[in-house]
This record gives sequence, structure tokens and C-alpha cells, in this order.
Amino acid sequence: MPIAIHPTFEPTWANSQRFSDVRRARLLLSVSGSDGVRHAFTTLFDFATFDRFPRLKVVVLESGAGWIGYWLERMDAVYASPLGRGVPLKEKPSCYFRRQCWISCDPDERSLVGVIPLVGERRFFWASDFPHPDHPPEYVKELAELVELLPPAARWPLLGDNVREAYGLPPRPEAGAGRAA
Repeated sequence: MPIAIHPTFEPTWANSQRFSDVRRARLLLSVSGSDGVRHAFTTLFDFATFDRFPRLKVVVLESGAGWIGYWLERMDAVYASPLGRGVPLKEKPSCYFRRQCWISCDPDERSLVGVIPLVGERRFFWASDFPHPDHPPEYVKELAELVELLPPAARWPLLGDNVREAYGLPPRPEAGAGRAA
């Protein structure tokens, strides 16, 4: 069973006073709500968690997925730089992600078309909890449109095969090698 990282709101006592008027900061709070997820995710690399637990699976949920390409490239660059000399990893962060991590995406994330080839089609699945207050009601229509933009080999993985792998569920009975949506 994987460990999942999911955003949440900070407790009132921990909130910064500059964000206390939620009505005036809806966009800021909704968009930056996943910053904590990215920070928590990054600490797994800082503390060599994947080396210490090579069978660990991590799922990043409800934080968008388009950022993961930049984030992995940035972590790899820092790891390879003089700043990264103290990072106790045996491999680049992107290697661990491609082996042990998955990330959920929203159907309106058209940037995935460019990110999936960089990161790997076996690492993404769609966030299926809808309706959701931060998305329009055309969720399923947008998912169908997103899937059409993807290479055929990435479609079934995004729609369910990857989540089955992440959570150790049996494959689809009709799943075959190279099957397109």
C-alpha cells in the first residue's frame, strides 16, 4: 500500500495573518494550497527515504501534475551541483520518481501532453474525486478531451492502469501490451 501525500488547509493557529481574509485570497489560497505537498514530497529525497525503503510507493494527490516535470528537473540539477553534494541519495531524484512514485492530475491540465514524455506515462493517473469545488462541472468531458491529446500508449495508463499498479490492484482483464484507448 503506498503512502499518499494530499494537501489540506493549515490550522487557524498556524495561518499567516496576511491570508486571514479568505474572501479576498480565494485564488491565492486555492492555487498555492499544494505548495505544502511539494515541500513534503521533496523532503523524501532530502532524507534518502527511497534508498532506506526501496519498496516504498508514494502517491502525490490533488496537487496538480504539470509541475512534476519542472520539479524533478530542478531536483536533479541541484543534486548534480555542488549544492547537492550533501544530499544522501544514490541516484538522481527523477530515478526514484520513475520507479516508486505516481501523481494524480486534473483533466484540465493540458500541460501533461508535454510532461508525460519527460517523466514517463506510467506515473500519472487522473484525480477521480469529482465534483470538486475548484473545477468546472465538465470534468468528465475535459478528461475525454485530455485523453485524446495523449499518445495512445499513455491513455489506458492514465485512465486506470497506473492507479491499479500503484495500489497493487489486479490489471484490467482486457489489458494488453500496447493497447490504445
